[in-house]
Amino acid sequence: MPSVEQQIEQSRAKKKALIKKSILGFFVVLFVGVAGVLLVSFLPTVSNEAKSPMAQTDNASQTNNRETPNPQVTEFSEAERKALQVALSESKQRVADLVQRVSQSRPFAVKASQIEASLNQAFNEYGASNYGEVTSLLNDIDNNTAALNKEYEQAYTAPYEKALNAFNNNNNSEAFNLNRQSLNINPDFEQAKILQQRIDVFNQVQDAYEQARVGKVENNVNKQREAYRKIIALDPYRSDAKQALATIDNQLKNSRFNGLLAKANDAITQQNYAAAKQYLKDAKSINGSSRELETISKKLNTLVASEEQNKIEKQVTLFARADEWQTVALLSNKGLSSFPSSPILQQAKQNAEAILSTAKRLKEFQQRPERLTDNTVRSLAQQEVDDAHALAQKSPKLLAQIRALEEVMDDVNTPRDVTITSDNDTYIKVLGVGLVGEVKRKTIKLKPGTYRIEGSRDGYRSTIREIEVSPSATNLSVHIACTEKV
Repeated sequence: MPSVEQQIEQSRAKKKALIKKSILGFFVVLFVGVAGVLLVSFLPTVSNEAKSPMAQTDNASQTNNRETPNPQVTEFSEAERKALQVALSESKQRVADLVQRVSQSRPFAVKASQIEASLNQAFNEYGASNYGEVTSLLNDIDNNTAALNKEYEQAYTAPYEKALNAFNNNNNSEAFNLNRQSLNINPDFEQAKILQQRIDVFNQVQDAYEQARVGKVENNVNKQREAYRKIIALDPYRSDAKQALATIDNQLKNSRFNGLLAKANDAITQQNYAAAKQYLKDAKSINGSSRELETISKKLNTLVASEEQNKIEKQVTLFARADEWQTVALLSNKGLSSFPSSPILQQAKQNAEAILSTAKRLKEFQQRPERLTDNTVRSLAQQEVDDAHALAQKSPKLLAQIRALEEVMDDVNTPRDVTITSDNDTYIKVLGVGLVGEVKRKTIKLKPGTYRIEGSRDGYRSTIREIEVSPSATNLSVHIACTEKV
């Protein structure tokens, strides 16, 4: 925006151009006047007393103008002039906004141009340092601007309000004419533009209302629904249509919801739990807070859980009969995580753990049969076998394992042939077992284990040999003779 000084310079330039035009016009008028005088000289003269009252008034006015002294110029400080410049700039902006606002209405545009002319005069007076006159003009300009703004707003809002009232009373033709008045004054009035759109589709909306009425008479809910949807699409401001559509949608939603619950109950009765679950899922998407839905869902969950429990219990029982206790352990542990109070699963888990742990201990004895030659170990093995017999009736595999270990224990306790050879001069005995005597060759029987065989002879150093009799050993032999003299 140019400064006030620039605006004053522009105003002075305009004034000079106006003076030039005035001088040119003066000479034109002078020429016409001379021609008129020449013409009048040929006409009869009129006395001064016969002059028209208008002429007398003009003369008096000229006399008064000559007698009126120039107004006294009031002194303004620098700060006051700065404030006046700001006031001029602000007034110019308000006037410019007003001119722009009313530009599409000719009557108001004319009035705005008059205010604009007063503003230009105020700038001229400022340039002439008539600051008091500027202040007076600005007061008038601001008051006139506010008044014209208010008048302009009233000019387009009043017919709009009447048009809206007529439209709400279904008087579409009157609404059209009144709203057109509003738009003629202010084509950018958004509310009037919206109302015009509603007016344009009024007849189509009324036809849709009639379709809704017919649908209600026919008890055709879908027909009513489509009619109200069309109304809202044409005129989104029809609150009654929105409310009616919402009511219909709720009716349809409730009807579908109740239908899904009925289907779910039927599916539960037929033990088709998968279908019932889907029906309830669809119903929940419509009304998840329904107590009836919650009740049926709990019932279904209980039945599904019971069915799942029965299924797992049957599987566990089946694998137990098949003597697959490793699988029984896995299934029972999994089932108890969901159904911890199931006695069948609890018992199956207990049996599986007992059988599997017993089988593991028996296997350890079987894998190292040589340990069974030790009386302590053999006693422990026998205790395990005795305890395992209580579980053998539940597991044929465990029974077979028990019998296999018993055979190993019996086999380990069976003496093995051991052949002893000597020089027939050495006296031989098996320490802890008994005497063999002086022999050349002799076969004795020893149970699996570790033995020490001693040979002695007068005049010779005694000798001791150690022999290991294992359960799997065959053709064992040992040579012992005293050959070192002392």
